Amino acid sequence: MKKSLLFLLSFLGLFTSGFAQTNAVSYQKNDNTLLWEVSGNGLANPSYLFGTFHLMCKDDMFFSKNFTNALSNANTLVMEIDLSDAKNTFGAMEFLKMKNDTTLKKILSQNEYNRLTSFFKDSLKMSLSFFENMKPVFLQALFYPKMMSCKQSGSLEEAIMAQAKKANKQIKGLETIELQSALLDNISYTEQAKTLMELIDDFKNQKLNFEQLLMSYKSQNAMEMSKLIESDPELKNQKPELLDNRNINWVKQFEMLMPNASLFVAVGAGHLFGEMGLIQLLREKGYQLKPIENKN
Repeated sequence: MKKSLLFLLSFLGLFTSGFAQTNAVSYQKNDNTLLWEVSGNGLANPSYLFGTFHLMCKDDMFFSKNFTNALSNANTLVMEIDLSDAKNTFGAMEFLKMKNDTTLKKILSQNEYNRLTSFFKDSLKMSLSFFENMKPVFLQALFYPKMMSCKQSGSLEEAIMAQAKKANKQIKGLETIELQSALLDNISYTEQAKTLMELIDDFKNQKLNFEQLLMSYKSQNAMEMSKLIESDPELKNQKPELLDNRNINWVKQFEMLMPNASLFVAVGAGHLFGEMGLIQLLREKGYQLKPIENKN
């Protein structure tokens, strides 16, 4: 259960990991990488940005030599949520629940509820009753392992965190599970439920879309990732809240931390690119952002 909980806690990153718009931002061919160096602007030591994809087949997970060197050079690992902090794990289930005693039965029609129950039983081999009061958007996280072609999947964040712990590096989180959950409360539960039902009713095509997105991530093709996601109206409507405003807040945190520490920032890949992405926002603050080759 602990492993499943950690995956649910990192779901907001998965929800946005591939979302990036590139309007008004020019990228070169060698910019198609997930690893970037941040320097200049008076920094004594560089920091690094790395774009993650929160769930992958274990056989597809790798850490390049440049990745390993960058993590080794940094003294602090920064993630969206510090999953090593007990405050973000123990009691976290309370933040995954809907408010005001709302349940799935209350926001779904009887037909929809029956279809969802059958999907959980037949496809996920789980009982829906355990998740009756959970926010529908979090339930989507349980579907992604079924979209993958492998039997063994893993989290890049957990693997990176394990390396950082082994090297006795400090670990920080940009947000708490309470804050992330509050963001999702701004999306109506009815809207979340609608998206959830669309996912199970069109699961075959959704699986193909997920596989395409994952392939573009594995090839580190930022432009292709953007094109695949830009047409998603659900994400477009929530982009300012789920991406832009969070990126602005994160840059403020980086500016406070980087003068005194070399950071290795590992966040969903969708946060890196675009005119409101971390790369562009840091450049506007006067930092130099250099792409680093990240190949196996």
